[in-house]
Amino acid sequence: MARLTLPVEVPPTRRAPEGGYTLHGRRYEDPYVWLERLDDDETVDWIAAQETVTRAVLDSVPGRDGLRAAVARSTRHARLSPPIPAGRNGRTFHWQAGADDEKSALMTRRSTGAPAETVIDPGAWPAGDVLVFAEPSPDGTLVAFGRARGGTRDAVIHLLDVGTGRLLPDRVRGTDHGSVAWRPDSSGFFYTAYPEPGEVPPDEQAYWHAVYEHRIGSDTPARKVFGDDRDKDRWCTVAAGECGRYAVITLWDFVHANDVTLLRLADDELIPVATGMRSVNQVQVIDDAVLVWTDLDAPRGRLCTAPLTDPASWRTLIREGPDILQTVTGIGGRLYAVYSHAASHRVAVHAADGTHLRDLALPSLGSVNRNEGVGVVSGVTGSWHGDDVWVAFTSFVQPPSLYRYDYARDRLEPYHVPDAGLDPAAYTTQQVWYESADGTPVSMFLVHRTDLPRDGRRPVRLSGYGGFNIPVEPRFSAVGAAWLQLGGVLAHANVRGGGEYGRTWHEAAVGTRRQNAFDDYVAAARHLVATGWTTPERIASRGNSNGGLLVAVTALQAPEAFGAVYCRAPLLDMLRFPAFPNLSGTTVEYGSPDDPDECAYLAAYSPYHNVRNHHYPVIAIATALNDRTVPPYDPLKMIAALQTDAPQGGPYLLVPLRDSDHGGGTTRSALIEQDVDELSFLCWTLGIPARPR
Repeated sequence: MARLTLPVEVPPTRRAPEGGYTLHGRRYEDPYVWLERLDDDETVDWIAAQETVTRAVLDSVPGRDGLRAAVARSTRHARLSPPIPAGRNGRTFHWQAGADDEKSALMTRRSTGAPAETVIDPGAWPAGDVLVFAEPSPDGTLVAFGRARGGTRDAVIHLLDVGTGRLLPDRVRGTDHGSVAWRPDSSGFFYTAYPEPGEVPPDEQAYWHAVYEHRIGSDTPARKVFGDDRDKDRWCTVAAGECGRYAVITLWDFVHANDVTLLRLADDELIPVATGMRSVNQVQVIDDAVLVWTDLDAPRGRLCTAPLTDPASWRTLIREGPDILQTVTGIGGRLYAVYSHAASHRVAVHAADGTHLRDLALPSLGSVNRNEGVGVVSGVTGSWHGDDVWVAFTSFVQPPSLYRYDYARDRLEPYHVPDAGLDPAAYTTQQVWYESADGTPVSMFLVHRTDLPRDGRRPVRLSGYGGFNIPVEPRFSAVGAAWLQLGGVLAHANVRGGGEYGRTWHEAAVGTRRQNAFDDYVAAARHLVATGWTTPERIASRGNSNGGLLVAVTALQAPEAFGAVYCRAPLLDMLRFPAFPNLSGTTVEYGSPDDPDECAYLAAYSPYHNVRNHHYPVIAIATALNDRTVPPYDPLKMIAALQTDAPQGGPYLLVPLRDSDHGGGTTRSALIEQDVDELSFLCWTLGIPARPR
């Protein structure tokens, strides 16, 4: 197809010259601040007009139905979780979805070998309602589940009687409930929440996160168990210890550090394990000891242990090594350690005393662990006194799969390996290294059909993240699978600021060092050209969230390096982000506009403040209108600035995402349509025939 064959005429945007403010003696213009009022009629009409233009373009791309079929084939596959033991007679619970199901359901088996029965089926709910979490009680008779609308935020806990299928009348206090941990006798549970309306000033309702306890059948208000009464930005998670005697409470300073405290259930005493440290720590209770994963004095991670009688007196079990020790899980009397080796995973098995026993052979280069916003979560699961070892696995060309590990035979046995319409054997994943602007070596994954020629004209979808200690690792996506079937190359750059190479790699792009991440990313694009893969006009730059910030900044700083930019749910106004609920704590990552030096640094790269009348690439910015993680109005302001102040480049399109939050759509159908829009945009801008094969 011819590139950009469709004319694009965007509606004008009112510029408010009075919009602006002064920081540290310097005036900053904010002429589109009125777009922050999302519910105002003028803003609603403006979004609708922009959406009309966007839909006229994307819906007219030839071959769009073929793109939808390819994405659907890689999205609509069966899903299955490991069994969760709860109750007597071998009763278990698990998550399950068929290929045609819009949402995963919670299922149960009353005994070993019994048929699966539905406990909670969110597919029967309205399309916008989401089952955020579900935790069975230890006796298997109740389930505490979180239900939200339009995304995963603002979940409300409900209690279900498994035997009757009826909801209990219990009301759980607070807002935006999360991370349930049951008492071992099923008499109640701990959970996290924000304060009730009216308990704090209106502008602080999205702060003061705490742990509460709810007793089943109680009419009295839930008891606050734990919370930081001095720092409103810190937030909590709570987990049940396998031993049944303790709950593990973690207090987070965003993702950069945390404190871990045990709650002894017998007398509700709080026992510090890791407090007052500038480190990330994960704690498990095993018999009469605690296991502590930490990056304290070990930026690549180590494992420590301590007796419960003195849980702060750590002794190292697994020392820091050349690879990143991400997680350690105690299963069957052994320690299963997941390492990141050059941004992909390997699993090592250790004895209880830390002695290395063997490495576990994974199916291919891929990922076991996942990042869920509360740090890294191990993909190796099981119990200390149990026999079953479950291993999750995914790669760029294999959808999330589940294996059972047989230790005696040292073999991974497939339990659930879904068919997503992509033959992994037909594709090659390689890792290359290139130099950034300051000479730092940076790695990048390249994925492509094995028989694909390196002819200098390959369309490349380049992505990165570069923040919050979150690594870019091999993970399957339906949109990535469809791109490969279009004959494209997937490129994933492991830029500084991420978690690929430990705390040092992360801190290399924090605060006033963030330009390192931008330089790394631009260098990745130029390396792809220099090594004969493609040309700049055939590179599509794609990022989400902090990755959206990354691709927006680099599009403005090096517009000649990219042919198209797809920017999803980004943060774009770097001078006002702390005012958005839940983002004030991210100043530990970005720096603070309240600090004169940091403010000047932020202003120098803030996308919204650096739009000039240059020839920028074609840019689409998708905004999740229900987003509670980043300001959903930032993309509106940015599109207005680009369309008004940089008319010689572009065009620039706004993609409003409805019934979607920061993480994506509420149903598989919604996710499919989002992916089809992205692929349609890329085919249109890069001139790629939309014919997957």
